[in-house]
Amino acid sequence: MSILYNVRIYSLIFTLFFITGCQEDLFPSNDQLPENATAIVGTTTDDFSFTLSTSNTELISSRLQTADAVVLYFTMWCPVCDSHMQYIRNNFRTEYNNVEFIFVDYVSGSINFSSRSQRSSGYSDFDVIADIDDNLQAIFSGTMATTVVIDKNFIIKMNEAFKTGDKLKSTLDLL
Repeated sequence: MSILYNVRIYSLIFTLFFITGCQEDLFPSNDQLPENATAIVGTTTDDFSFTLSTSNTELISSRLQTADAVVLYFTMWCPVCDSHMQYIRNNFRTEYNNVEFIFVDYVSGSINFSSRSQRSSGYSDFDVIADIDDNLQAIFSGTMATTVVIDKNFIIKMNEAFKTGDKLKSTLDLL
């Protein structure tokens, strides 16, 4: 077999992996959650625990003691999520230093794999929740690019797909 043939085969495999790897709509709508969802904008969420990719377990209340809000971004480590996370890193983290930004890895399946994905994707400077029991995914109906903002009073201020960052900015500006 020629080298060109091998390159084409690997390109095809990579393309198929990329397209199916996200297993989600790459351009989700900005629709709010269905009426039967529990984490609807304007409602109050209960305190909940989460496990970071460092294996440390925390409560959301501990983060809200020192921050005006917590932003949870649900990631799959795919190129779409990476572009959103880079946008958050470059445009929001320094402007809103009173807000905690935490990425939620809901697909890796283990703390170890979540930690490796975090490091290999270049996000060692962010906290990453390893949602291996799908607890946060269930609470917030989180899928790829779901962005949740919880304010100091545990009120959900945003729970929808990340698009351009405009909605996140306007939500954070109102805190």
